[in-house]
Amino acid sequence: MTDKKDEELGKLSFPCTIGIKAMGRKADDFEHKVKDIVASHTEPGAIVGVKCKESNSGNYHSVTCEVKLENREQMEAIYKTMHDHPDILMTL
Repeated sequence: MTDKKDEELGKLSFPCTIGIKAMGRKADDFEHKVKDIVASHTEPGAIVGVKCKESNSGNYHSVTCEVKLENREQMEAIYKTMHDHPDILMTL
């Protein structure tokens, strides 16, 4: 049985800063594509950090944007746009 306190702990309180990760095939412009998607749904300066990592095989990249979000709608719009983008294979 789930306690109401447990449910509340899992909820985000906005505004907040979270990491949004996108993974895709290795490409020179993958980082820019991810940052452009995030920036298109946020205010200027909302991206406060970016981390890029290559897979062990070298075939894939991941980009994590630390971003200040004002509301849940921004977060959902970012994830939807990433989901619809053909170069992004997975998001976290």
